[in-house]
Amino acid sequence: MKPHQLDLNLLLTFDALMRTRSVTLAGERIGLTQSATSNALQRLREAFGDPLFVRTPAGMQPTALAMNMGDEIADVLERIRHVLEGSRVFDPATSSHTFRILVSDIAQVTLIPDFMRLLRERAPLVDLVNLSLPLRNAKEALAAGELDLAVGFIPELGPDYHRQSLDQEHWTCVVNAQHASIGETMSQAQYLEAAHLSYRPPASIHASLDKLLDAQFEGRAVRRRVALSVPYFSGLAVMVARTDLVLTAPSALARAMTDMAAVRTVPLPFDLPPIDLNMQWHDQVHRDPANIWFRRIFASSYTERTLRPSERKTLPHD
Repeated sequence: MKPHQLDLNLLLTFDALMRTRSVTLAGERIGLTQSATSNALQRLREAFGDPLFVRTPAGMQPTALAMNMGDEIADVLERIRHVLEGSRVFDPATSSHTFRILVSDIAQVTLIPDFMRLLRERAPLVDLVNLSLPLRNAKEALAAGELDLAVGFIPELGPDYHRQSLDQEHWTCVVNAQHASIGETMSQAQYLEAAHLSYRPPASIHASLDKLLDAQFEGRAVRRRVALSVPYFSGLAVMVARTDLVLTAPSALARAMTDMAAVRTVPLPFDLPPIDLNMQWHDQVHRDPANIWFRRIFASSYTERTLRPSERKTLPHD
């Protein structure tokens, strides 16, 4: 190894190649052209006396030496980043930061509109990107720095992740506003006799939500007949409004649907445990001033929207 040939930019290139397994994607990640990234890789090979990354049909695969160094180099870079960012002060009024979040289409309807209005007031140059990822990929994206925050009914992701509860929601039923046989309440017999609508998104952070409901029912020997199962939130309220189908949904979603179509909510005639709505993030952004501000204002925005007007207080500015 020839350490005098190394600099921080080469280590950043190495780390990007380890994460992406692609010269092109690595360059995009650190802001270099493909040619500049290839040149950096060549300098790395000369410094270490090893190919480091070998081109294969599956991408640029690391050699044994690269694998041995990968975690330690990533850790060094992370420590440097924390040192450099620790003294920074985030100014939301002037920052042009882009935050990447993961929320389901449910939360996009129930949470994001009010939050985006607040964000436009407090941080007019800050942008927000809502990614579409299944839960199984969210953990990797958070760890890779490709995602700042995941919000939803999420199980704990592990020891390297932080978690803050936003609310506990309960299950409720949504029915046609003029439903012929269901009034303000519903008996267990009516529920079991009804035809049900099941919402099962194929690639969402809430993909397992209806499966969770089924699991709760199974423990109580409850079997419902699902007459229609749909993968998309779009049109869900209209489907209920134009049929006699019963949808069992989290309370926030049910409330939002009453503003979309002629539907109403009816208490679920079974006692089920509440579902925890929370937000989670990786340890690498836990101390980042920008992310600290973002998480604080997101949580405050959610709390504010759930209070009665007389209970509301001024949201924090920083």
